[in-house]
Amino acid sequence: MREIEREIFQQLGEAGETTEREMLDASVGQITNLVVVAMKNFCSSEAILNRACLVLHNLSLNEAYHGTLLWTPNCYQMLEWCIGNYPHDHVLQQSAGGTLQRLNATLSSNEELRVRFTHSIRAQQQHSLELARQEAVYLQEQHLEQQQQQNVNSS
Repeated sequence: MREIEREIFQQLGEAGETTEREMLDASVGQITNLVVVAMKNFCSSEAILNRACLVLHNLSLNEAYHGTLLWTPNCYQMLEWCIGNYPHDHVLQQSAGGTLQRLNATLSSNEELRVRFTHSIRAQQQHSLELARQEAVYLQEQHLEQQQQQNVNSS
């Protein structure tokens, strides 16, 4: 009887591990995106960026997730930004740097992926510039409306 119980518990344990892996595989895109959004929203919090870089570092240890990390908007750029802006946080430097090294190794081994990634980065930059331009136009229009309202009120 003990042998059967041991075998059942072993099988249940293996099923639990598989389920956890499957859950991570199914959620890695959402996790990566949420981490990058948190990095952008809390870019002045070294503690949050430190932990975020650790999460991305842990994900990058699995080569199967490199594509997700590369295609998540602003992920690569935020890692670079963290390295440039927090030079004295050694944990952040090590985790962000290690992640970038692994992603660069993946990019260097696949020319088609590297070309697609380069185009993706350019498209993200263009999108950011367009958003900044739209915001500038909007702010200018608001300023003009305020001036016109002030002119009407002072007349």
